[in-house]
Amino acid sequence: MAMSFGSLVFLSVGGVLALSVGANLRNTFDLLGAQSTLLIDAMEDLLRAEMGRAESAVDGVAQLYKQGEFQIDDEAMSAALASALAAVPGVNAMLICTPDLICRGAAVTGDNDAKYPAGTIRKLPAETEKSPQVRAVLEERQQVDGRRWGAFVANEYGLFANVSAPLSRDGATKAWVIAAVELQNLSKITQELSSRFGTHAFILDGDGSILADQRLASPSALKNGILPLTPLANFGDPVLAGYEARKPEAEFSTQRTRDIEVAEIQVDDKDGSTTWDGENTYVAITREITGYGDRPWTLGAYFKTSQIGDEIERVMGSAMLGLGAMAVAVIVAILLGKRLSRPIQAIAGQATRVADFDLDGVTPLPRSRVLELDNQASAFNAMLIGLRAF
Repeated sequence: MAMSFGSLVFLSVGGVLALSVGANLRNTFDLLGAQSTLLIDAMEDLLRAEMGRAESAVDGVAQLYKQGEFQIDDEAMSAALASALAAVPGVNAMLICTPDLICRGAAVTGDNDAKYPAGTIRKLPAETEKSPQVRAVLEERQQVDGRRWGAFVANEYGLFANVSAPLSRDGATKAWVIAAVELQNLSKITQELSSRFGTHAFILDGDGSILADQRLASPSALKNGILPLTPLANFGDPVLAGYEARKPEAEFSTQRTRDIEVAEIQVDDKDGSTTWDGENTYVAITREITGYGDRPWTLGAYFKTSQIGDEIERVMGSAMLGLGAMAVAVIVAILLGKRLSRPIQAIAGQATRVADFDLDGVTPLPRSRVLELDNQASAFNAMLIGLRAF
């Protein structure tokens, strides 16, 4: 009886405990997955809003040209480009380039321009494009219809992404309008999200090189040799350097987290060792997005596993308390079973003597605090008195 009681309590309490701990772990991972999704969604929304303004700018200028609002190289064209730059923050320059690779337009001066105050919109006169990078972009652009994001272009002012749209009228393409977005603007997005969520946000290009990072948001980044499109191994961030060797976590499926990959990155100490407490283990959350070139970009962020360790520790702590409570319950059930089995064994022994007509060897049964056993003992004692009287 004692073992039966113990086994029953073990199975019932253990089953409930296993279900509870499993549900708590699942809920914890679901919460972490939801937080990861929230962060990446916020990053994608800000990125697409930033790039969407440039797309709207070129679409607007193209529409004005189609409606005959300006001619190439007239004052109305300069006014249209200047108005677009003034109305669209984040766009650094707008150019109109003709098939002969002559470009003209307007640009917003930056903080490092000694000739013009920062934020001034200045006119760029028509001249033949000399940069091999820009010429390659323009020549490729002539082969493609519609709005398109082109290859990155670098100059003395920084690294720029560019989006272009054809200027068409009467069914013929006369030129292309190009809007340039400095990649440092994207680094400011990662800086904002890193501060808001307490993580380290980043953006990678299709080659796995760094495209935007909070370190690149600093005005002195270029002077200090911190450059975009640097391979991860050479960027000076040990966590990103280990990104290619990351280990995806099976607990977070891409379907549950809306195409977000959750992975572990192990960073070795300077002596090549790893710590036992997880201080050099990081969690990276990433998502690939398309629409800004031939290859997808990767939005991501990483943080130390110790930042989520408290939630896991609470779940494991509750599991240990549950195991302790189950052990106590099983012990109590076994002791109770033994306590209940003694009077039953006594009744069985006395009943055997009665069956053998050994009435002199039969002793009255003691009373019990358990009502049913007490009634049974009273009935047996009354029967014993009757048998002896007979």
